[in-house]
Amino acid sequence: MQFIRKVLCWIFACTSFLYLENFHQVILYMIHQDYAPSVLRSLLIAASFDILVAGISGVAWWTIWKGVTSARGWAVAASAIHILIFLRQFIIRSRPVWGHHVGALIIGIVGLVTFMWRDKHL
Repeated sequence: MQFIRKVLCWIFACTSFLYLENFHQVILYMIHQDYAPSVLRSLLIAASFDILVAGISGVAWWTIWKGVTSARGWAVAASAIHILIFLRQFIIRSRPVWGHHVGALIIGIVGLVTFMWRDKHL
């Protein structure tokens, strides 16, 4: 179980960096384009989601890595965010593709089971 937690810790770190980079790309793209207000609003919502995922995943990685007492809560939140990454295609009006972000769904479920399991470590 400890090995799975370490792997998930580094997955959270990678997710944080990837979504931070995605946030950066969306902001740069918005700056260099002219959009209608509705499209701009959609891009801002996407950017907000990216920064939320990056922040929660980054804090989860940091607290697990440092062994902080709040690590379990942050890890559960990051796992739930991974499930939300998969569900976002069904929440926001887009064409759902079942294979899209299925890895995030698996990471989220494994993370919830792993970090909600009570034991002496973490």
